[in-house]
This record gives sequence, C-alpha cells and structure tokens, in this order.
Amino acid sequence: MDEGLLVVLIYAFRDACGTWYGDPDAAVHDSQPGRGVLTMPRTASGEAPGLFDGQRIEVLYAACDLEASQTSYRLDDGDSFVATWHVHELLSPVYQRVCTTSADGRDAAAVRLEVSSSHRRYSLQADVLAEGRVGITVVVCSPDGVIHGELTGEIDVCDVNEVGRLIVSAPVVSAVETAPSTTFPAAIKATRPGQAWTSEAVAYLEEHYRAGKGPGQLAEELGRSEKSIRWKLYGLKLAPYPSDLVPAPRPAAEPEVSKAYTVEDKRRLHPNAYKSWSPEDEQRLAKRCAQGVSLSELSQEFGRNEGAIASRLLKIQAEGLAADEAWEYGG
Repeated sequence: MDEGLLVVLIYAFRDACGTWYGDPDAAVHDSQPGRGVLTMPRTASGEAPGLFDGQRIEVLYAACDLEASQTSYRLDDGDSFVATWHVHELLSPVYQRVCTTSADGRDAAAVRLEVSSSHRRYSLQADVLAEGRVGITVVVCSPDGVIHGELTGEIDVCDVNEVGRLIVSAPVVSAVETAPSTTFPAAIKATRPGQAWTSEAVAYLEEHYRAGKGPGQLAEELGRSEKSIRWKLYGLKLAPYPSDLVPAPRPAAEPEVSKAYTVEDKRRLHPNAYKSWSPEDEQRLAKRCAQGVSLSELSQEFGRNEGAIASRLLKIQAEGLAADEAWEYGG
C-alpha cells in the first residue's frame, strides 16, 4: 500500500534541553513515528525573535488526526512536512508575539530541573509569566525518550510552595490493588484523546483481539476510538491495512515564503481563528453537523476556516454531511 496517501504532520519536537513541545503523546497512525532534525533559522534583524531561533530541534512526524497548519518545514536532511497548528504556533515568530509575556516579563527567571532513575526520567520546566503567574510543565518519560505522562498548567507564583506540599502529602493507592478482579487495571484505559499507548494497553489489545474481540468492543474497553484501534492493530501486524480510513491525497502545502499575515489578519475573516475549542463548542458543532449543516455553513457559524472545522469534526468523530466533507481536508 502506498504510504504517500497518509497525511503526515510534524506533531511534536524536543529542544536541546530535552523538553518536549507540541503533542508528543498524540495517537498516530504509524507503528513508529518518523524522527528528524530541524535547524531553525534566525529571525531577521529588527523583528521579534521566536523562542527557538537558531536551535537544532528533534521533530516527530507521522500520520495523525491533529489540525494541520498551512506551513511546511524543511528538515536538515531535505525532507519537508506540514506542521500541526500547535507546533507551528510554537515555532513561528508571528505567533510568539501574541503568546509571549510583556517586556517586563521577558527577563523573568526560568527553572529547568531533571532527575533520572534506571526506568524513568523526570523533567520540570517553570517559567515566570506576566501578572505574577508561573507556567509549569512536568514530563515523565523512559530513558530513551518515550513519553509516559505530562502535566501542564499555570498558577500564581505565591501558590507554588503550597501546591508542592499538597502533591507530596497526597495519598497514592496502587491502581492494581484497587481495580476489580473482573476488569483490567485503570492505567490501561486512555483517559483523554491522543494519550500514548502503554505496554500494558498494547498487551491487552493483542491478547483480547486474538481471543476474538472486535475493534469496536476493544475501543470501548480501552477508551479509544475504533479508528485508533484499527491503526494500532495494523501497526502490530494483527490486521490488514485499513484503507477505508485513509483520506484522498491532497496537494503538498507550499513552503511559507514570508509572514504575509498575522493572527489579527486571520481573525478579521474568521473571528475565532486559533482559539481553543471548549467542550460546549464541540458539543454544539457535533449537533449542528448531525442536523445536516454543510462545512461552509459551519465555518461561518463558528467563525473558523473550513480546514479547522473539518479537523475538529474528525477529531470528535461527528456524523453528518459536514463530517463526510471533512475527509477532503485529510483531518
């Protein structure tokens, strides 16, 4: 099967300090994601620099259901891949001017800590933001860099010590001890879309698929979509290639020549461009799709471009006319 039909995106990257950005735990449609090196150019004199200017970063790319940007990045080996919007917003200086702190906060302290054991590596990054806030990211991974967990959020600086004490004093009970004997451990079941596959979840999938359970039942038991189960079974060489899940090929995105637009420019046409989706918005989107509203009508109603609407429809597995049209965008 021609793998060129798959929509391959750069969905995560790691900086020189070993910190992952983007969506490193996203569900991908490959048994192993591709890896490459990208050297970021320096911003021209007189322009606001990006956070990763001049750095050599390691990127992950694979076919996935995340929202694709309109920008491709050429890796050091010459291959080019379109980035997800999340990754593009982190790498592009255009968006950094929107999300960085004020001039008073740019020189604020940043803390990076890392400890390791024979089985795990734990890293913490804390950045002081504007208005007395601190952004904290904690990543747990294996010694070879496989992500096993991540916590990200913002709190007031004055609350950091108390939150630390709360975490230390919190009682922790083994999931294996508390799980009923008739079910699998809670740690196997994905608790949010795109959560990384654990070795326990893979073992459960293999055992119960061989025992005769279908993708639909396994999707419910493992807390994942049926599409994710089918792609994983293919990656494990337990099921044939799911060709019916592959969208029609799309023309390669043109490399970004220059920053010809800003977030403000886009929002003049689509007021909600690049804004996060709330659960209420997703529920209303699924309902309107089920009512037979077209993709172009949803674009106007939700104030986002058709590509963003299409990506979100596929991600929430909506059903209806617009969801069928969404496959033209390849997720």
